[in-house]
Amino acid sequence: MKTIRPDICVSIGNTDFQSINILLPTLSLAEIRIDLLNLNRVELKQLFSLHDNLIATYRPKEAKFDLMLKILIDAIGYGAAWVDVDIETPTEIIREIVAKAKTANCKVIISYHNYNATPSISALSDIVARSQAHNAALTKIACMANSPKDCARMLSLYENHSNILAFCMGQIGTISRVAAPFLGAPFTYASLQEKQTAPGQLDYISLNNLLNTIKPF
Repeated sequence: MKTIRPDICVSIGNTDFQSINILLPTLSLAEIRIDLLNLNRVELKQLFSLHDNLIATYRPKEAKFDLMLKILIDAIGYGAAWVDVDIETPTEIIREIVAKAKTANCKVIISYHNYNATPSISALSDIVARSQAHNAALTKIACMANSPKDCARMLSLYENHSNILAFCMGQIGTISRVAAPFLGAPFTYASLQEKQTAPGQLDYISLNNLLNTIKPF
């Protein structure tokens, strides 16, 4: 029985297969950070067969995009509902993943990450346009907040853009993760307890309680 709000996506990394199996039935949406999990193909296939609303994500190290392509194509075949591809991935690989996802009725997230700063509003708007050019179902933008103004600038994107998930990372950016689903984002990300996959994430239990306090689902 699902107990976590549907506008919370739990990003799952740095844990074991058995723990994920126990956790998934309680979640409405989860991101499987394949690059942060030591799972074999049989285990991955079983995970994606257990839940009908999972995001497959693989952040390649050392630009190993061919490996990323293979892993994400496999995940689509296993039944992933979403697949997340970084916008800096070579265009031909993005196109191949988008084409494969379309045949499998899998939605594509084109994501942008900046772990140092939050760009100008014009640069952020350009990123949205680049993502939409790939026919993404959702544009995800996550940038480091160095001041509260960065959060304000990021959240202002919701005024003029749809089908986006925009928030700031880091401690200063945590408030933007809380605000995002109330401004137009379909969901926001949370972590397992003491197992963050990105800076500034709240754990999913704390975030669930906080969002229910602000506005019960």
